[in-house]
This record gives sequence, structure tokens and C-alpha cells, in this order.
Amino acid sequence: MKLLKVSLVLVMMSLFSVLVSAQAEAPKVRILPIDAAQFLPGAAFDVRVEVEAAELPSDFAATVNGTSAEEFFGVERTDDVWEYGGKVAAVVAEGTPAADFTIDALAGEYYNASFGVAAVVVKGDVLEVTVAGEMATATASAENPLVFTISGGAADGATAEFGLNADGAVTGFTVLGQAFGVLTALPTKVVAPTWRGVSAPEVGEYVIEVTAGGATTTVTWTVREVPAAQAKNVILFVADGMTIPMLTAARAVRGMTQGRADNPLAIDSFNAIGLASTSSIDTMMADSANTASALNTGHIASVNATGSYSDTSPSRLDDPRVETLAEMLKRTRGYSIGVVSTADLSDATPVSAFAHGRDRSDANRNAYIIQALELGVDVYMGGGARRMIPQTTEGSRRADDRDLFAEFEAAGYTVVTTATELAAAEAPAKLLGLFTGGDMNVWLDRNVYTDNLGDFTDQPGLEAMTIAALEVLSTNENGFYLTVEAASVDKQMHPLDQERALSDLIEFDQAIGATIAWLEANGLAENTLIVVTADHGHGYEVYGTVNTEVFDAGTTDIERRRAIRVYSAAGYTNYPDADGDGQPEWADGTIVLAGTVNNGPEHTENFRVSPVPRVPAIADENGVYIDNPGDDANGIFISGTLDPSGSSGVHTLQDVPVFAMGPGAEGFMGMYHQREVFFGMASALGLNPAAESAE
Repeated sequence: MKLLKVSLVLVMMSLFSVLVSAQAEAPKVRILPIDAAQFLPGAAFDVRVEVEAAELPSDFAATVNGTSAEEFFGVERTDDVWEYGGKVAAVVAEGTPAADFTIDALAGEYYNASFGVAAVVVKGDVLEVTVAGEMATATASAENPLVFTISGGAADGATAEFGLNADGAVTGFTVLGQAFGVLTALPTKVVAPTWRGVSAPEVGEYVIEVTAGGATTTVTWTVREVPAAQAKNVILFVADGMTIPMLTAARAVRGMTQGRADNPLAIDSFNAIGLASTSSIDTMMADSANTASALNTGHIASVNATGSYSDTSPSRLDDPRVETLAEMLKRTRGYSIGVVSTADLSDATPVSAFAHGRDRSDANRNAYIIQALELGVDVYMGGGARRMIPQTTEGSRRADDRDLFAEFEAAGYTVVTTATELAAAEAPAKLLGLFTGGDMNVWLDRNVYTDNLGDFTDQPGLEAMTIAALEVLSTNENGFYLTVEAASVDKQMHPLDQERALSDLIEFDQAIGATIAWLEANGLAENTLIVVTADHGHGYEVYGTVNTEVFDAGTTDIERRRAIRVYSAAGYTNYPDADGDGQPEWADGTIVLAGTVNNGPEHTENFRVSPVPRVPAIADENGVYIDNPGDDANGIFISGTLDPSGSSGVHTLQDVPVFAMGPGAEGFMGMYHQREVFFGMASALGLNPAAESAE
């Protein structure tokens, strides 16, 4: 009997231990920057620890290599508190109670952002409602089983009215103007200790341990060695969405004889070539924001994020930041910084040189323009004037009354808005060029189909903007960093417009050739590293040629497909180039590229240049994208390969090419993740912020 009692006691103690353990389950902890993040010595960044709890556990501690985070970083932490997630039904009153309705249907949990959870329990013919630890009762009216009078608590005497949807399901209740919706998922509470503007000063590994609720979460960061400097200046060329097949196509359309290119590309002369993989933290697929950010920071971010690690906070601009190459060079060496793009200057790729934020919404894009001004980007040229003007001005995309044209001028910038004004500007100290309201027009529309230009008929090309930027930046004896983007390689591959995409890619290559010539003429070639790459890829490929005369004579898809030639029947394209400018006369070829994007909505394709920017698909009354009858009316039908709500082609997973020439170019050979482009540029410059900022 005694043994039985002892056994029972032990069993009860074991059960009690299990219950206590379950009740005291450690909260989920997330450390940003993430595990395996890499840094330069002395690079500035923010540290944030997200603890999913209403308050920090009493045992909370954060250490770096065994030393408390506060002591190691020399920065006091701040503790931010918020909630995220959760799902609450909207309170609607579209339905009426069914004949068998009882108030038992009203039992459950409801939620209000200000007051939290309201628990409703049915006790006979009354409801017990508990909010924030305070309970009140509610009695139904005789006329309406959804209307109740509250007794007790802060809402004593008030009326609560429940709502049903059209199917008769409960959606929530309203009382004193507050709506409590049916709670389908409780929001997660977070306490986030944060250390801003810290650094890891020495080469080596840093182990960050966070203890919370009896459990420890660990990440390890690496600070990399910095080799001796080889270059003084760096130019990063980014053709958004560019892939090797696109380069092959751009080379081919400029003519081939006996299998060799008649007019090679400028990048064909580069002596270092690599392949870079792309990805984001939480998905293998990527967008321009997180990929361009990797090029400029060396950190892998989430889709849509720039210069930061995405957290769960309500603010999309307070996420933990990582310093960009441009910021480091300006802070430690006093470099001049240039950003040139054919996109709206608030777009993902151009802002990656300096910006910090979690998404690409209008609010963040407007904030990014201000961040450029705050950093003092010395040359800033592209489209996007609508984000510079007060919200009261027609066409503005701002949500405030700031006149950023005036603010940039007050900060010493020369402002130009046309190609003519740019040509007249003689290497000012700082240069701001805004040439369109949004994205700049593509090469084909600026030079051939000029009716598509609208009000902006005097736009410079990428070559003119790049050389103008070099004229300004090169006056700084300390050095410069310039990033140049051909944005519409991507923007035209999305709507499956191969001719507009490829002509912009040729323009991009010509800007590179002009840059090489300018550096040689100005004695800067020997100390300037040039890197050419893409942020991500598109699934474009050429598989033959099309005889347009045969294609146009066809009246069915089968007849038109007989015009597509492959293997030995393909031959060469015959786009003319009468003026010798290196750009094909796309409308005049009779043997043209059979090129395609491997994903997209349903559409038709005739492999010919469109006189207007393409819109391959339009939405029907159900939001399904179907072939646009106004685009390629005589084209062959191609079935959609995306979700029916997809209106255009999307990015693909393929590796992107990297080309380099100049001092440090050998560091870009091989296969690697694209974050290595950042470290390759920093290594060529011998950049060590820890040592240089101390000088």
C-alpha cells in the first residue's frame, strides 16, 4: 500500500511537471540580422530581437560572445511593443436570425484592436461578456434576439447589437461605437529589444545568444577580412531582369556572319565572368528590391525589402537597417555617390544604393526620396518627378506638402528636367535630373515610336545620363561610387515585349562602352572597377527565327506556326541597321527572332515589334486575365502558365551573369550568391569601416 501511494505521488508529480512545463513554454524568439549574416568590420547595422510574448520573461538576456549586448555594443536598448497577425471578421448585419436561432450561437471570442478579446459565454437566457478582465452581463430584448442591454462594467446600460452575414453566421457585435469581430486567429504580441547603429569591429565570428523563458536562441555572424585596396572608384551597372539568353539575342540581332557576331557587345571584352544565384530569406523566388539590396549591402533580405531585415512591426520604415556600400563610402571616405536609372528614382533598384524600408508601397517610395536627400546622393537622375511635388499639385504621388525640387535646390543641387538642360549643365557640384513623371520611356519609344512619349518629348538616353554623372562624380579626389540601371529590360519583359526589352539592353551595353571610353580618355580606367550584372532573371529564350512573310500569309495558328524555323532552317535574322547606330530597325526585318518568355497569361504572339507598348492580356468580368484582342490580333494563341489573376510574366530562378573589368575584377569569377557582388566591390576598394572611421 505504501509503495502504491509513493507511485501515485510520483505519477502526480510527473503530471504536474508536464503541466507546468506546458504552461511555461518558452516564447518564440527571432534575431535580426539572421544566422550566417556577414559584415565588413565596422559596418553599421541595427539589431532587433522579437520575443513573442506580452512582456519579456524575467530571465531575458542577450549576449554577444558571452558579453551582454549593451556592454558589447555600447548602446542602450529600446523595447518596442506591438501586435501582428490575427484575423477578425468584419462586423456586418446583412442577415436575419433563422427560425431555429438561439443565443447559443453568440458564444465565442471576439476582438477589438483597442480593447482586445471579448469572451462571450451563454448562461441560460443571458450572456456573460468579459473584456480586459472585467465581466458584465447582457440581456436580450424581447423584440430582437440580436440586441442586448449591458449590465455592469464600463458599458453599463449600453446596447450591444450582434450582426449576421447573409448566410446567417455571426460576424461580431457593436457597442458604444466599437466593433468586436469574430476572432478567427488571435494577434501575436511582441516585445522587441532593439539596438540601433551598432557594429562588429573585428574580423571573426560573433555568437549572439538570447535567453527567454528558459530557452536559448543562437545565431552566428561573420565579419570578413578586408584585402588591400586595388581600386579607387567603382561603377555598378545593373540591367534589371537581364539574363544570358537576352545578351545572346541582343548580340544576334545586330548581325551574324558564318556563326560569328558582326557587332559584338561591349561586355564581350570583359575579362572576368561569373554566375550569381538569387533568392530571398523566406522564398527561393526574388524581386528587384531584395536582390538589388543584396548587391549593395551583402545581406539577403525578404521580398520587397531594401537595406533592412523585415520584422513584424506595424511601421514599414523602422525595420533593422544594414548600411549600404554607398553609405559606408560617404561616411568613412567622403566619396561622391551617383544613382542613374531609367526608372522612377523611387523604384526598387535605384534606391537600393541608400534606402532602408520593408516594402515598395507609395509611402515608402516617397520616404526613400527623402533618404536620398538626407544622405546627400551627389548625382540622382531618372524618372519620378511626380514624387517630388506637393500633394496639392496635379499629378503628385506624395501624401504631404513637401516640395522636394525646392529642397534639393536649397541643398545645392542643380536641377534639370530635359535632355537639353542636362547637356547644358557643366559638371555642377550636385546634380538632380528628373525627366518624366514616372518611369522614363524606353529606347524604342524615345527614338522611333515618339507618339508614345506624351508630354515628355525631351528625355536623355542612358549613355548621356551616365557620362554626365561621371563628369560630376570624378571631380571628387577621394573617389566615387556610381550605380547605373537599365530598368526597362525588366519592365518590358513583364508584358512579353521582347523588342522593347532588347533595345533597352543594347542601349545599356552602349552606355557601358561609352563609360569605358570616357574612363580611358580621362585617365581613370586603371583605378576604376566596373561590375555589370542583373538583380534577377526572366525566363526569356530564343529558339529559332520567324519568316514574317509566311507568318502574315497564314490564316490559322497551324499555318502561322509553319513560319517558325528551327535548327538549320533558322538561318540568321535580317534586321537592318541603316544608320549604323548598333540598334536594329526592328520593324523592317523579314527574318526575326522566335523569342518567348516561358511564363505569362494567355495571349497571342506574332514575334513583331508593336508600335505601342504591349498589353498582352486584359481582365474579364471575373478578374481572370485573357488574351487582349487589341494586341497581336494576328498572332498565334499561347495558353497561360500563371495563376489566372496574373496579368504579365514574372521573374524566374535562373542565375544571373556577372561581368567585371578593372582593378579587383578577378574577385568576380566563379559561382556564388549575389551578395558576394557587394563583398567583391568592397574588397576591391579595400574598405574597412572600422579602421577608416577611427581616423
